[in-house]
Parts: sequence; structure tokens; C-alpha cells
Amino acid sequence: MKRTLSTIALVAICCAMMVSCKNKTNEPTPEEIQAQKVALADTVLAKIDALAEQFQDQSDKSFSLYKFVLTDNEKLVKPDYLLDPSAANNLVTKSQKINALAIYIMENGIRSIYDMPKEEFNEVIAKLCLEVSSFDFSECFQNKTKYSEIAKDAYQKAKENNELGFFWELHLAMLEEASYILANNIDLFFSKISEDQWKSFSDEYGTIYHAIEELAQYDDEMAKVLDNYQQTRIFDSEEETLAAYKNIETSKKTFSDNKDKYIDKRNSMLQ
Repeated sequence: MKRTLSTIALVAICCAMMVSCKNKTNEPTPEEIQAQKVALADTVLAKIDALAEQFQDQSDKSFSLYKFVLTDNEKLVKPDYLLDPSAANNLVTKSQKINALAIYIMENGIRSIYDMPKEEFNEVIAKLCLEVSSFDFSECFQNKTKYSEIAKDAYQKAKENNELGFFWELHLAMLEEASYILANNIDLFFSKISEDQWKSFSDEYGTIYHAIEELAQYDDEMAKVLDNYQQTRIFDSEEETLAAYKNIETSKKTFSDNKDKYIDKRNSMLQ
């Protein structure tokens, strides 16, 4: 959805003003409406900007699938759970394409560590990038060693092109795909993650959720993303969630007990 937060905020403000003006003899001037619109938009943007900086910091402290190191023996059993490139031909909605883009990006990390070819998938990623946004997200990876640098570049480009929703929806899908990957080889992949990295990964979820929750108040597409996330979450309450992902030990048990749910959740992203 290519519209600015200012435009979205204006709609909300105008609705509120229409109600309040029924009880007033003096209607607000265009200048007053504009001032209120700008103030609300700036407040929302300030919150989203702060969450973006928080996410960037967390991303460097979290684990990266691309940096997992496998032994020669571990590489022998190739993953059979990765998405086929032909699946991209069956996508219809923008959200399906954003989710697929996130899936292919994350699964390329797995292909890297297993020494599997990536050329065909790079082509699919480039194609999807052009279809879901006005800038090529894959270009943000070039000449960068830290994910915070990638995220900062992508966020700035999304902001300039009035596509903040795309940035947050994509990164939520990337974390959902990471969880799906972990669920498919729990013992192996969790052995590559430290407690601190796991905490940062969990914190990333919270930050992205809060950003989407904020945007959902003004953006119908983000409201749908938020609703879908809430409908497919593993646990209903925050208390259960925090207890389940408290540390590596509790998280491994959670993934083991709910493996089918993580797989179903990921598959639903393409439906």
C-alpha cells in the first residue's frame, strides 16, 4: 500500500473532526486540520523510527542462519523442507509474495551452509522484490557485513517510498520462516545458538509486533497482518509465550511439542 502515514492520519483526523464539529458552531480552519494531521503523523513516525533503531540493534545480537557452521557430516543430510522456486508462480496477493520473499531469503541461508546452489532462488528473490515494493530489498545486502546496516538501509528506503508496512511485514515473515527452519532440525540448529542470541531473537519478535500494532491503527493492510499473526500464534497469552521461550532449554521443548504448528503456520503464509 503506497500511501503515507500523513495521508492515513488525515483520514482518521477528518473522521474525528466530523463528529466533534457537530457539537461546535465554529468549524476548524484548514490550517488547524493540517497542524493536527502533521502532529499525529510525526508522533506515529517517531514511535516507528524508535522501534526500527531497536530492531536494528537486536538484529546484530541475534543469530544468523547464514553464519551457522556445519561439519562435513552434518552437511551430508540435505534439507528436504525448503520451498521450491516454482511455488513463486502460484502467488496472487501482495502478502503472499512478501511472505514468499521472506521465505526464499531465509532459506538461502540454509542453502549456503549446506553448500547447495542458490542461483535459481536469487532470481526468484529479485523478481519478487520488484513485484512487492518500489525498491529492490536484495540490493540492501550488498557490501554490508552487519544485518543492522541492511535493516537501516531498507528501512530508510521504505520510509522514503511510503512503504513502512512492507518493511515490517517482511521482517515478521522472516522471523516466522526462521522458526519454521528451527522446527525442522531442532537439535542441530539450537546447538548453534547461544542464550544471548536467542534472547535477541525473541526480542526482535516483540519489536516487530509493536511496530505492526502501531501501524495497524492507521493502515488496513497492517491490521490484516496483525490479525493473521494473532490467529496463528502458538500461545494465547503473553505469560505462556514468555515462559515457553524463556531460554534455549524451554524453547527446544516448545518447538518439539509444537513442531506441526510451526510447519502449519509457515505454510499458511502462502495461502
